[in-house]
Amino acid sequence: MATGLVYMLKIVTTRLLPSRRLTFAVALLLLPHSAVAADNWIEVRSPHFTVQSNAGEKEARKVADQFEQIRNMFHSAFSSMRVDPAQPIVILAAKNENTLKLFLPEEWEVKGHIHHAGMYQPAQDKDYVVLRLDTEGDNPFHTLYHEYTHALLRLNFSNLPLWLNEGLAEFFGNSTLGDKEIKTGTIDPGHLYLLNQSKLIPIVALLEVDHNSPYYNESNRASVFYAESWAVVHYLMLDEDARKKELLKNFLTAWTKSGNQVDAARETFGDLKQFGKRIESYCKQGSFRVGLIKEGQMAADKTYTVRGVSSGEAIALRGDFFTHHNRVEQAQPALEEALKTEPNLPFVHEALGFYHYRWHEIEEADKEMLLAIKLGAAGFAPQYFHGFFLMQESGYEGEPVMPGATSILEKAVHLNPEFAPAYEALSQAYSHSPETQKQAVNAAIKAVQLDPGQLAYAINLAFLLLNNSRFSEARIMAQRILAAATNKGEKEVANNMLQHIQQAEEWAAQRATTPSSVQGGRDSPNVTITPGPAGTAGPGTRPGWQSN
Repeated sequence: MATGLVYMLKIVTTRLLPSRRLTFAVALLLLPHSAVAADNWIEVRSPHFTVQSNAGEKEARKVADQFEQIRNMFHSAFSSMRVDPAQPIVILAAKNENTLKLFLPEEWEVKGHIHHAGMYQPAQDKDYVVLRLDTEGDNPFHTLYHEYTHALLRLNFSNLPLWLNEGLAEFFGNSTLGDKEIKTGTIDPGHLYLLNQSKLIPIVALLEVDHNSPYYNESNRASVFYAESWAVVHYLMLDEDARKKELLKNFLTAWTKSGNQVDAARETFGDLKQFGKRIESYCKQGSFRVGLIKEGQMAADKTYTVRGVSSGEAIALRGDFFTHHNRVEQAQPALEEALKTEPNLPFVHEALGFYHYRWHEIEEADKEMLLAIKLGAAGFAPQYFHGFFLMQESGYEGEPVMPGATSILEKAVHLNPEFAPAYEALSQAYSHSPETQKQAVNAAIKAVQLDPGQLAYAINLAFLLLNNSRFSEARIMAQRILAAATNKGEKEVANNMLQHIQQAEEWAAQRATTPSSVQGGRDSPNVTITPGPAGTAGPGTRPGWQSN
């Protein structure tokens, strides 16, 4: 286990969906699924990761060890943060370039395209990691560590300022793993060179950068914005004076209270022009602190489970990855071959169910998920999807819930008590009955607690509180939604909600002071709103959705 951070000095010397029929025909010709089946794949499960690899048990165990190290690194640096996503993380460890081509063929479709050594694909039911084991270099998995950092930050923060989000991702993206220690915040010479050759972004402007800002370009991380964000975070994390004053912690506290990061920065850092000069001077210094996490003995091998992966499962795994990686048109031939190879394998039908869902083929999707359950699928995902699909069949306009939807969703929550979407769906199932209104609110609260960044969950909770005449709590939620709103539509939703709450309170007060003989036949104003599909975060997104 990690024993804490130790610091050292390091001297740095500056230096639209395609036609399905045509696409599938081409994919069948170009993508050799049998190549996946021909390899001997193995699965290694550590306490927090699942590794699937064709490089043998020793290499698969090594990958599992490394990811457990990365997790320990985050836990050591931020002991109060959640470091385990609710959804499983599945690591596809490819032994060489030829295997990687089978999972990321798009990187070889265009001549001169960058061939990444690793990538992180987040999704709702599982996160996929793909990495190539024979890659060389000082830090070939920088992009992977960067995106994994984003995944962990999303677990803990709602609308984290962009400079801080990207700065932390770059800070931990430059980590290096060793047998006895992990180095965090190692210096990025490219960032330092750029900062010393360019005019820095004024601190106020840096704080206000959003996804629409000209300073921000997700596809070009060799930019002053990324470099300066990294430098500010490096200073806050590792500078001796900044650590002593707990500047990062104090900034987050002030920002959480006010919702205004410029005001929070002035309160924490003082005069921002002077703070900008401090950062500029920090970038020009000749030595930097680097965080060291000393690693004790890694978990014993007996804590890992190992099993062989059948050929049908290996092919299905590739098809499922395509679906999650937004290459949905390439998933069908792999999944069809997996079905022919092992028609009674639960995972094949689970993968087919998710594939059909991505094509909005709900009836087929539910049929496959139900078949996966009948064949013995033990995971939470088929239960959740089946319950979610039954809810969709019920509609969201107060109609009775399809028989079994509530109990199925309760089972999904039991199998994975950290999975927010299941609580969200369960809250809506409960909301259809007057007898389970309290359970509906409690499930909605749990969903918001588990995923505070999902605005749809907060909206549904606010409406449930309003429907149950818990006006003060509903107002607090609406005010939080308004404070977190990032566009006109979200602000309009929050303001409308506040109006509904005010109307409901006025009517309730009027009713309380009006004699019952006068009230006869008078109904409450139409302010009670049942959350509908638009306010529901479903289990996936449409084909063509791209993650950042």
